[in-house]
Amino acid sequence: MPAKVLFSAVLSVFVFSVPDDAAAQHQPGSVGRIVEVKVPAPALDSNLLDTPTIQDAAVYLPPGYDGQADRRFPVLYLLHGIFDDYGVWTEHFDVPSVLDRLIAKQAIPEMIVVMPNAGNRYGGGYYRNSAVSGNWADYIADDLVGYVDASWRTLPSDGSRAVVGHSMGGYGALNLAMNRPDVFSVVWAQSPCCLSPRDDLGFGNDAWKRAAAVEGPEDIQSLINGRDFYPVAFLGVVTAFSADPNAGPIYGNFPFDVVRGEIVLDDAAFDLYADRFPIRQVGHARDALRGLRGLGVGVGLDDQFLHIPAGALEFSHRLGTERIPHRLDVYDGDHREFVAERLEEIVFPWVAERLVVDE
Repeated sequence: MPAKVLFSAVLSVFVFSVPDDAAAQHQPGSVGRIVEVKVPAPALDSNLLDTPTIQDAAVYLPPGYDGQADRRFPVLYLLHGIFDDYGVWTEHFDVPSVLDRLIAKQAIPEMIVVMPNAGNRYGGGYYRNSAVSGNWADYIADDLVGYVDASWRTLPSDGSRAVVGHSMGGYGALNLAMNRPDVFSVVWAQSPCCLSPRDDLGFGNDAWKRAAAVEGPEDIQSLINGRDFYPVAFLGVVTAFSADPNAGPIYGNFPFDVVRGEIVLDDAAFDLYADRFPIRQVGHARDALRGLRGLGVGVGLDDQFLHIPAGALEFSHRLGTERIPHRLDVYDGDHREFVAERLEEIVFPWVAERLVVDE
């Protein structure tokens, strides 16, 4: 499907409707509350995309938080997808109401849930450390976790911390699982993007040519104005996975040349690029992944982004080959369809069951 057509189909899910305020119909003290905060992000210092070093986040405090002054709580971090912000959790998927219902029926313990923003001019930095887009993994694992532990009564250990992500955030959750198991012990990737550079993420997608043709900010703005989703997203991929501070104006290396209008891969450069994706990292990260208290992957088989279901199934196969325990949740649904239901029925209870919830 042409990139513009797919973007138009996906764009509709970027426009969030504000749900009815169901929380207002409960008795005082029976629901959690959302606190919006600004988080210092020194890990993003010196990024080349003008991403602010103060980042917004939303924090869900459970119903019992204010009334139990001596109690500490486990923490769940929710990572959003490309072109999203924490509003996808608070509004589109209505996570606060989901948590209230699960806590009320004791399907999960009371927990603090942190929803950071992680966008940039290309939609997001993929929760990776990059000399161009900034050290997003360090921001989540160090700056944000440190801020949350200092600001609220958390159980400040890896056994009491989980990370769950959707799409780009699903990739981010797995990246943190592989590289920061000292911080997060339970991980769930929902519809994770970018596990392997294949299908619509591969170089057979003509949008890569449009991304490589960018010569300055005007070209980028033209892509954005035209709602040409893939080239903008690919600029984000390049600056996160193949960053080069000396390769302006994109500051990333494309592992191909365009010869007479066709993409010709540089085999050596492509191998280096592909090595940075999770499919090829499972073996190296085996010990970290085996040491987790829980690892889960969920995916809808009708996902509009073709690389996502294919990558999730291949990733699960690689985990199995390395004898890494995990749960694979496969269902009929697209990129966002039924995600809220999966969070409520499967993900949050499964994650909470594996967390240390007492001091």
